[in-house]
Parts: sequence; structure tokens; C-alpha cells
Amino acid sequence: MSLDILNGKIRVLNYEQSPVGFPSQHNQQGVFIRGRDENEDFVIERVAFDDIEIENSKSDLFKVGRLRFHPDEEDEIYLKLGIEDKENILSDKQLFDLLTNDSIDVIKRISSLKSLSLLTRMKSKLFTMERTGKMPPHTITAVVSERLSELKNGGKRNPDSEINRLMELEKKAQQEGKLQEKLEQLMQKVETLEQESKQKDEIISKSHSALEDLLAKVASLSEPKHVTSDTEENKKTVGRPPKDK
Repeated sequence: MSLDILNGKIRVLNYEQSPVGFPSQHNQQGVFIRGRDENEDFVIERVAFDDIEIENSKSDLFKVGRLRFHPDEEDEIYLKLGIEDKENILSDKQLFDLLTNDSIDVIKRISSLKSLSLLTRMKSKLFTMERTGKMPPHTITAVVSERLSELKNGGKRNPDSEINRLMELEKKAQQEGKLQEKLEQLMQKVETLEQESKQKDEIISKSHSALEDLLAKVASLSEPKHVTSDTEENKKTVGRPPKDK
């Protein structure tokens, strides 16, 4: 899809209420994009692409979404500007969703950011949320403030920081989870062995019973039987009175 170009300029959107300005090769007064009103979703201004390229090489206004482009054109423009980490280009709604989620994945993401502009934007958003009664999680507020301070002071992290405390808790939870998993595996293995042992005992018991029955049959077959001979039968009949005919 080709860009919507008018007089050599493309559409640039400002979702924030704060105005944004930067130098221009075409206008001595530079580029100025006013902030949106409360009843507006965004403000659109036409800006020369070469001005955008130059500003993008000096700041991260476009890299973090402080200024954005029309949704139909943004992928093509980001490609032309060489912006690859699109996950850090956040709309106001995406920023709000991120800052209201205090999961460990979000904390890790914020704690690894390297953009002062994005963190400053986050802090401004947190302030707006607090002012309007949409209280963000305490941990997120602390992590954003700490990471912003770290970058301003060379990126060094305080050992006693909230970020480190949360990371340690996550590490401990992972270790406990692994130990619990191993314990469950061992318990399942013991249960399986007990079942197998029980089955073996039943087989052995049945085998003993069958063997005893077989031995009893063999013993009964080997015992001598009492047989009455003809001589003994004749002896019994001697002296008996003859039967009447």
C-alpha cells in the first residue's frame, strides 16, 4: 500500500495532550504538532518525511510512539525508518494496559527499557492515572521511577531497589516451583512402585497357593491304595454256610 502523501508530506498523529515540536529543513519555525483536546482521540499534522528521518536519527519520538503514524501506513514507515522493536511503540491504550499489569513479565520488560523518552512517557501516564483516580499498582510506579533514575545515572542499579527485590521474589518462586515439581514427581514414582510391589505380592501369594495345591495333588497320587486280592476274598467265604438253591 502506497503512502498517503500530500505536498510531499505524510500524516503524523499525536495521541497525547502535550504538544510536540522538532526542527525542520523546510520551515524555520520547525515542526509543531499541538496536543489533543480531552474530547479528541488524536491530532493529525502533515510532516515532510525527510524531517521525520532526521528527527528519528536524533531522538526516539517515533521509536517509542510519542508521535505515531496512520495505522494503515505505520508498518511501511517503520520499515523505511529502520525501526524494528515495534513492541516498544505503544498507543495510549496499550500504555495504560501495560501500566495496570504488575505481572513479573511486565516488571522485567520495564526494568530492561533503555529509552528515556518511553520511561518519561510512562511516568507522565502514571501521574495522569493517579490524578484521575485510576490508581496504578504500587510496584509498577516504583519500577518505572527506579528505571528512569537508573538511566539518568548511567544505568547502575541500586542493590536494594524494588526491581531487585521483585526479581529475587520471582527467582525464589521459580526455585520453589521446581522443588515442588520434583517432590510431586517423586511422590508419583513412590506411589507407582508401591502399586507395582502390591501387584508382585499378590502374584507371589497366588503362586504359593497354586504351588501348595499342586503339591497336595502330587502327594495324594503317591499314597498306596488298599487292593483286595482273590485269595483274601476266598478266605472270607470259607466256613460260610452254602446258599440255598
